[in-house]
Amino acid sequence: MSAVFHVTYLLSLSGSETPEERILALQLEQSAELPDSVVESMGVSGVKGVVTARYQPDPQHVVVTIAWPSDNHAAEITQFFNILFGNISLKQGIAILDIQWNDLAPHLFKGPAWGIDRIRKSWNIPGRALSCTALKPMGFPTGDLADAAYRFALGGIDIIKDDHGITNQAPAPFRDRVTACVEALERAAQKTGRRSRYFPNITTDPHLVSERYEMAAELGADGVLFAPVLSGPALMHHLAQSSTDLPIMAHPAFSGSLIAHHPHVLAQKKGERGPVVTRQDGDIHAENGRHGFEPGLFYGALWRALGADFVIYPNSGGRFSFSAESCGSINHEARRGDLPFAPSFPAPGGGMQRDRMEHWLRRYGNDTTFLIGGNLYEDPEGLESASRAFMEVIR
Repeated sequence: MSAVFHVTYLLSLSGSETPEERILALQLEQSAELPDSVVESMGVSGVKGVVTARYQPDPQHVVVTIAWPSDNHAAEITQFFNILFGNISLKQGIAILDIQWNDLAPHLFKGPAWGIDRIRKSWNIPGRALSCTALKPMGFPTGDLADAAYRFALGGIDIIKDDHGITNQAPAPFRDRVTACVEALERAAQKTGRRSRYFPNITTDPHLVSERYEMAAELGADGVLFAPVLSGPALMHHLAQSSTDLPIMAHPAFSGSLIAHHPHVLAQKKGERGPVVTRQDGDIHAENGRHGFEPGLFYGALWRALGADFVIYPNSGGRFSFSAESCGSINHEARRGDLPFAPSFPAPGGGMQRDRMEHWLRRYGNDTTFLIGGNLYEDPEGLESASRAFMEVIR
């Protein structure tokens, strides 16, 4: 067999559908998109991929690993996504469990340009966890956002990023905001002897993203915030490999419908060609079966492969519905040492509370960037005092 890449799917069966029918439908829909008899007669059956492993945990579900020909993605990340979850995303009951990354690196995916080790060395933060907060709200003028950045920096926050909804609105245009916030962090550093890092949001229409990335670097920013599902995952990989060389923090906006949100019911053990999957307790809690990407695979491994140095995700117990198991999986996939990419910092956020930081630090460990936004704004003592208290736990 020529070069291939392996993907493992969980397929939910409907009615009298057999596993063979469901698997063949997946193979054809994601390749030739013609009936099998027509594909055979035209001599292009090789594009539909080969089943290399399958397992049926119960009568309603089948786990299958398919070796897709590498020629199908044509060395283009966008086409890779089309094969991975293109037409079949319009069906129900298809979950993506695993991707064999060694099949795809380094000729397609190269991973983060920075990663945990380079960030720690460059910023002289050798061992502890990192802190992060967000400038907000949308509609706040440049001067007020810069003042908030200044107070967060006085309190010692490591990374001060734009909120993902702040882009180039009239109250705080991109160039003015970046200039003012960089200057605010410089002023704070003159007082504290230690400089915080500022990450402006460069998420915008695709043709403008590279321009803002370069402008952020020219104006003295230390990294950027980027929402890959809004502007394009392949574009994040392009930024990570460019000569501008600022670390990238990936934001999960617009990604919720891509995720298999339901609790984990399958345990995976790595086999030679994809995971061997065994049943745990529980059931598939969805009317049409589990659908979308496993959270750890999507936010941890896939965004890491695409070049994210930091991976923001909604922490368990916050404003969103991610389970503790999903969060643990994201942390693991972002940092695991057997992938062919530099490890990324997982960055849990989405309603984290400062008084729970000791718990999360014990649970997630030091190779984590903790993102607290609204809870710092709520502190009656002000942003600087709240930031100092946050840093006392982090340090």
